[in-house]
Amino acid sequence: MPRPAAFGLSLLAALSVTVSAARAQGEAAPIPPACTAFDWSLMRELAWFSAPGLGEVASGATVAADMPGAVLKLRPDAEVEFPVPPSKEPAPGTYGGILRFPALTTPGLYQVTLSEDAWIDVSQDGKTARPPTAFTVKRDCPTIRKSVRYQFGTTPILIEVSGAKRDAIKIAIAPAE
Repeated sequence: MPRPAAFGLSLLAALSVTVSAARAQGEAAPIPPACTAFDWSLMRELAWFSAPGLGEVASGATVAADMPGAVLKLRPDAEVEFPVPPSKEPAPGTYGGILRFPALTTPGLYQVTLSEDAWIDVSQDGKTARPPTAFTVKRDCPTIRKSVRYQFGTTPILIEVSGAKRDAIKIAIAPAE
């Protein structure tokens, strides 16, 4: 399992290559101002969510430790068996899903980022929701909607998404920068 520092360096290297390639091809699109106005930088997540070929996973899946982001396929909230009851009642007709991340090698501050409006509940014991330490939301950014920070230990992470208006959402988890 990669260490967060090495993981971060490899992601920054990949981001640099992606940005350089786009500039070389003259395809670098301007970043909407709202996407740079979050309370902390989400440029890394913006690159992940904008990249072609972002992996797709079904609700209930466990992603690989080196997979920072994915498209989570959601189901109607009423059909999802949430291990931890959502802390906010999902509206009728919305979608939800569950995503699992393997145990972290290093405890610390991490952020969970979503591409669309939805509610996030996170647990490391599979029974209780972990309170966030901070969050940032921008409705005018077309690529990222919300990022929520949590203090994590070294046990597996369960992320529950509920109240989404669409049946798929991009999601990422990474150490806070």
